[in-house]
Amino acid sequence: MAYKALTVAELLGLMKKLQGEKTNTQFASEIGISKQYLTDIYNGRKAPSDTVSGALGFTQRVFTLYVPSATAAKEEMPSASPKSKATRSRKRDSR
Repeated sequence: MAYKALTVAELLGLMKKLQGEKTNTQFASEIGISKQYLTDIYNGRKAPSDTVSGALGFTQRVFTLYVPSATAAKEEMPSASPKSKATRSRKRDSR
């Protein structure tokens, strides 16, 4: 059965519902992760991986697309001619 969840909070709620009366150790071994990783997910220290989501029958409804910033886009574009560093004259204090 495929479950649909929009957010990590909904996925965590689904995990708690599926866990039921099982201990964290039993539930973690059932979905193929360590007890510590399950505890980290529940306490917000780790985000559920695709492996965890897939083991629960979770189907992703939200897609994240990363758009590069203007700065990153400029860095990726090759420049026509490399700019040389400007040299400055240094004044020496003569004593």
